[in-house]
Amino acid sequence: MLWLLVVLLGVGTEAVTPGIKTKITLKGLDYGKQVGMEFLKLALLQLPIPDFRGSYSVPLVGQVEYAVTGFQVNTINLGESLVAFAPSSRIKLSMGSAEAQVNGHWSVKVSLIHDNGTLKLHVGDMMLAVLIEVGWDGTGRLVVSPAGCSCHIGHLDVTFYGGASWLYNIFTGALEHVLRQELGNKLCKEIQNAVEALEQTLQTIPESSHISSLADLDYSLVAPPLITEQSIELNLKGEFYSRAGHKEAPVPPAPFSFWEQNDRMLLLGVSDFVANSAAFVYYGAGALSWNLTDSTVPKKFPIHINTKIFKGLVPELLKRFPDTPMALQIFARLPPWLQTQPGTLQLLLPGAVQAFILPNGTSPVPVFLLHVDIEASAQVFISGKNIGASLKLTNVSLTLAHSDVGPFPVDRIETLLYVALKAAILPRINRIFGHCHQCPVWSLNQGCCLLWKTHPQMAPACAWSLSTFSCAWPPPSFVGCLIPTEASFQGWR
Repeated sequence: MLWLLVVLLGVGTEAVTPGIKTKITLKGLDYGKQVGMEFLKLALLQLPIPDFRGSYSVPLVGQVEYAVTGFQVNTINLGESLVAFAPSSRIKLSMGSAEAQVNGHWSVKVSLIHDNGTLKLHVGDMMLAVLIEVGWDGTGRLVVSPAGCSCHIGHLDVTFYGGASWLYNIFTGALEHVLRQELGNKLCKEIQNAVEALEQTLQTIPESSHISSLADLDYSLVAPPLITEQSIELNLKGEFYSRAGHKEAPVPPAPFSFWEQNDRMLLLGVSDFVANSAAFVYYGAGALSWNLTDSTVPKKFPIHINTKIFKGLVPELLKRFPDTPMALQIFARLPPWLQTQPGTLQLLLPGAVQAFILPNGTSPVPVFLLHVDIEASAQVFISGKNIGASLKLTNVSLTLAHSDVGPFPVDRIETLLYVALKAAILPRINRIFGHCHQCPVWSLNQGCCLLWKTHPQMAPACAWSLSTFSCAWPPPSFVGCLIPTEASFQGWR
């Protein structure tokens, strides 16, 4: 069952407002238990059971020294199990009425007599309860530690084979009590070691990932895990940083919280802040800039980037520089901005276009600068086992910021730009996103039901809730998402 902690808590300071929240409910924990029991059974079949050595006194016989070695779990039936959230930041793992058949070897020494053979242990009505403390180290890392373990073995039957086993079977009652106590203690010790090993593994999980040569994503914890009887909630930073230098985004994330929806297995909330911090990083790195020249336009394209394309739009330009090659520098003059609204995502793209002429043998000469503000909305949708998005242009505003070829009206250029964006560019983008790409996943083999929602309590954030899924463990990648099979969209304000 310890593997379940990695599933629940393996994702990723001062207490700051998170950009990402994730909540696992009792329904999700119960599903994890069902999947985890198969892994637990395999783990117990391979569990190394330490040797037992000791002595006890048998009436009329005297002191008996014994050694039970080479244990191997042959069969196991786990019975009923439970994984639950416990108060005070704990997770409780329990297992009841478990049975196991264990083979091993025995040897005894009574005075000068030595004997050995094989044995079978039948463990029945075994009850196990484990408490694991879940917290953080104050710097963004998750920590776990054993908080308690109890093991009760209802009955333990020992049968000896070989040697004078007929004699030793008479005295198994005395040995069973010792083995029952030792086995319980050893099992709890092994669980404690496993929790400590899990803690060491968690400390190796990175707190951030390299997204590109320009940006890292910080998903470290910003607060201790919040555990209630109904769920566990993790608050992650969710901020992009420049790899050239750690600089906080100018606008901090706004607080948000989940609405009550315990009939779902998993809730994931992502603030606007995550996307906006990425825009801030790429803008600061100068990555949101593109140069358009005639050489970058396909040869079959009927329009060439020269002063002729502005005929009738910028009259003075063609008079001064007839049929002269041009370059257009398209760049963001401010970071793009994303805002969540009921049922949609609103995008604001403040850009600019700097026009140059390229006289033969001379450096580029700036001729005019246009400010372009584009507003668009995006809708995420689900189709089958895929996720896609659709962009819709809502507004285009064009202003003349500077001109070295005299003033000129920009309304016709604005209209042409609007038509080009709406009729040619956005449809091409929507064809790309509208094909419903499959998400990278944790080797999913059945899919899930995904709900995408915006909610007044979630603003400014959007959330996804998961109802059913199945996966293979361990995941091939630390960061992933889930393939949906059906979804519904709702918006509230």
